[in-house]
Amino acid sequence: MTKLLFTACFLLLLLSGGHHAVVEARPHRERSKDYMLFVFGDSFVDAGNLPRTSEKTAMSRSWFYPYGMSDSDHGNRPTGRVSDGLVQSDFLAKILGGDESPPPSRQNQRDPSGVNFAVGGSGVFAGEAPSLRQQVEQLASLVSRGVVEAGDLAESVALVSVSAGHDYAGRITHDSSDSDMRALSSQVSDEIVGAVMRLRELGVSKLLVNLLPALGCTPWQSAASNYTRCDSHGNTLASIHNTVLRNRLEGLWQDVLVLDLNTAFTSEHAAPPCCNNPDPSGYCGQEDPSGRPQYSVCADPDQAFFWDYIHPSQAGWELIMEQLEGPIEQFLGIQSSW
Repeated sequence: MTKLLFTACFLLLLLSGGHHAVVEARPHRERSKDYMLFVFGDSFVDAGNLPRTSEKTAMSRSWFYPYGMSDSDHGNRPTGRVSDGLVQSDFLAKILGGDESPPPSRQNQRDPSGVNFAVGGSGVFAGEAPSLRQQVEQLASLVSRGVVEAGDLAESVALVSVSAGHDYAGRITHDSSDSDMRALSSQVSDEIVGAVMRLRELGVSKLLVNLLPALGCTPWQSAASNYTRCDSHGNTLASIHNTVLRNRLEGLWQDVLVLDLNTAFTSEHAAPPCCNNPDPSGYCGQEDPSGRPQYSVCADPDQAFFWDYIHPSQAGWELIMEQLEGPIEQFLGIQSSW
């Protein structure tokens, strides 16, 4: 409860221009167990799997400034993470005793810390990015080839993130009824549960599954009110999705923990993004043909909860994971010290 109140206070301070918040680098942790970490899902956890391009695009923007500008762990340079710095998978790795997310699967190497298969733009349905099911089968391929061994999986953690709302974008509108949202949520949840079952079949020992954040409180939804209030329709969608998914996961398996991002994202006030493009169809980092920025960046990203229209800042992710740290450590049986 203390951390929840701290998160809420942090957001209120950001909106009121109060106290200065600073994100300090976390020291390496000691842990009682050595877990390999396997990461699946979308841009909330992607650590660099989106292809780098020579020209900046909406899809490849995470490889260009201003992304990565707060990431002192990587020289304040963009690394393909959709944030000004570290993302959820990095902070989970720190809880496990590591320094950052395991390397992206595109590097095609075996690493003792694990593998990150997540790709920005992914969801459960087929699209430009590999779907959740396809990412899980990438791990299955590594297992069948002996790159990942049974002993690795016996002490492993999987993080599953279908949290950025890609599966609902374009399929759910403000005209959609609650029954429409329930029907689509059921399909999405079926795919997530199927991925969890497949990972358990492969031998993954512990699984962490994200719920949807409060979509109506993200700048993507609150921009219509100039960030003065959360969008009730977006929050209803997230609530329906989370109820369906939680009911299908909780109580079935003792090796699955649901991560409540919804509570972590919810505040009494909506919050503006640090990196803001006034064009609703534009993106953070966008430039005109002459190279002039079409976006602005706040004076201090450490005081912003959201980095862009949907993704938390590094400071935001740290606060979210501080709130979830206790339940995760208890679930994994970790006894760690700073």
